[in-house]
Amino acid sequence: MNPELKQLTIAAKELEQLTGLEVTDLFIGGMVGGAYRPNLFKTRQRFLSFCLTQLFIFVLIFIFTLPIGLLLVRNHANSVNDVSTITWFLQVSFSVSTVVIVGWNVTMALKSKTLKPLAHLLDEVDKYNEIVQAVAIVERLEALGSSQTHRMDRQQVIEALMIARNSLVCGLMTEKILRQNRGLLARRVDLLMNIETNLTTLKTMEVTSQASEYVELLNEALQIGISVHQEVQQFSQR
Repeated sequence: MNPELKQLTIAAKELEQLTGLEVTDLFIGGMVGGAYRPNLFKTRQRFLSFCLTQLFIFVLIFIFTLPIGLLLVRNHANSVNDVSTITWFLQVSFSVSTVVIVGWNVTMALKSKTLKPLAHLLDEVDKYNEIVQAVAIVERLEALGSSQTHRMDRQQVIEALMIARNSLVCGLMTEKILRQNRGLLARRVDLLMNIETNLTTLKTMEVTSQASEYVELLNEALQIGISVHQEVQQFSQR
């Protein structure tokens, strides 16, 4: 990926600065005290990663609850060598682990509702980064001589991506302001006006060659701008 496109990409570190939260493919705000990302159930790979994470966490909780089970067994059993006592010990540890992980999941699910606007914006960020990757692939094909597109089409997509990126940044900053301090109205209004301007600019863009590989990418950038505008309007009116 050339430096221009790499600079357009919204990396995880920048997302953390914009949102004030740790952001991964599975969680917002980390595994402890954070929330699920709703889209993890839409992708098979992410869902599999989530299931493996759940299993790993359960095993860790089970290991940490073993002393609790052992303490209960010692207090209520004459011998810790009996098969029935060992079975009870494992059942206690397993039950405690199950209660803890269920409670953890319920807490994460409730927290996800409060971060729903941010989750939608993060989904748009994922789409945006995918478009940047797609542009990089098209450029590689052009370098191999297997694609014939106009340079003007590429430039329009780059401009559209820059505008979409700015809209996403403004949207994330607006959400952060509203989440952390609803009193900063002046800064929120400035960001909303910026998003409105970006959307208007995106809508006025036209691609000269309708047969270009860049046409679909430009349209997707426009859809991101529209989605960000709609999402910000919704959570700003709450």
